[in-house]
Amino acid sequence: MQAKDITKPAILISQDATLREAVERMNKEHTNTLLVTGENGVLVGEISVTDLLDAVIPDHLGGDDVLEHFTDENNFVAAVKAASDRPVSEFMVQDFTTVSSDDALITIVGNAIGFQRARIPVVDKDDRPIGIISRQGLKQILARFLQE
Repeated sequence: MQAKDITKPAILISQDATLREAVERMNKEHTNTLLVTGENGVLVGEISVTDLLDAVIPDHLGGDDVLEHFTDENNFVAAVKAASDRPVSEFMVQDFTTVSSDDALITIVGNAIGFQRARIPVVDKDDRPIGIISRQGLKQILARFLQE
């Protein structure tokens, strides 16, 4: 088994896309993670469902205030509408680690453990995303090592 055997195709979105477009893309592609690309196609970030939810929290709220604010459905609807045109670049995660499709499984596991990642983008030699190793791929690696 190699990295390429457990790599799912990358679902990409531009850093200039909006939160609305990110939600639509995730729903259309049945994914929980989008890889964000810059102007030249280079990986610049990633977005998960959690990042989308964080993006709708009004800046003036924190901690327990968030919980109290969102007990009212109307407040949540208003927050989602207010955030719908925010560009992805404002809330994408930029702290990520990548691997290449030629990397050894132990390198992938090392990255997952060392950086506490449940998904790892796979990039080509020019840092353009080609796929992602998801939780399913990490489970396949564990299963492989259990058999040895």
